[in-house]
Amino acid sequence: MNFNDFVGFDGNKELLTKDFDTFDSVFKLRQLFLHLSNFVLNSVCNFTKYEQKNLVKLPLKIAFESKIKALLPECNIKVKPKVTKFNLCVNSTKIINNYTSSSKKKQIIVNSRNLLPAAKLISHCFINNKMQLLIDKNLLFHEFVLEKLRNLHKDKEVKDLGDSISIKQKDVCALKIYTSWKNIQRKNPNIKNEVNHAIKVINKGEFNQVYLVYPKDNDFTRHIPVYVDELKYKTYQIKAIPYSLRSIIRKNI
Repeated sequence: MNFNDFVGFDGNKELLTKDFDTFDSVFKLRQLFLHLSNFVLNSVCNFTKYEQKNLVKLPLKIAFESKIKALLPECNIKVKPKVTKFNLCVNSTKIINNYTSSSKKKQIIVNSRNLLPAAKLISHCFINNKMQLLIDKNLLFHEFVLEKLRNLHKDKEVKDLGDSISIKQKDVCALKIYTSWKNIQRKNPNIKNEVNHAIKVINKGEFNQVYLVYPKDNDFTRHIPVYVDELKYKTYQIKAIPYSLRSIIRKNI
């Protein structure tokens, strides 16, 4: 595994991105991870703006332990009058009991309806009796850009193609977008492989616009148009596009 492609935590060790743009502190980089992880873990858990603002003060491991604790009941026994039916979720019970017993806490019985979210989160970040959550930073950036584009182009067809994103509208040239978490320097962008792939996409004929999207940084603040001899007889557009993540900081810190 190339840990340079992942962000998150492995026990007490935090794997954060290198400083870039206005993300110049541990607090901001933790905030970035908590916010972006919502896009990947949205079916499991969601860190609210309030939680993000407060949990950045803690190591990521403790932040996720706090989230799990918030999803678990405060006491092990709850008395409810006239209970005639109890649906036990065996898998959730095993997951939560394994997690709580590792911390020398009492075991609990799981009601699938109430505690399934906690079990799901534990199964994602409690591996081999150890707190760990590592997520591909390219996936995080892809999901962030996808969500932004869907909100921005509600009148268009925005599709997640897995390795890319397409935007289509009637009577308008289709656009294909490739995202990558990569440090781009304007004078030496180092995007040869991405440009070669864009050329192949345009030559296939379905798309004549390909945008290569990367995180905005101090040395990468404007579009970089790309011109290639291979397509000189075609109508095409290839651009390297800086995409800002600053809204995360403005909203939460």
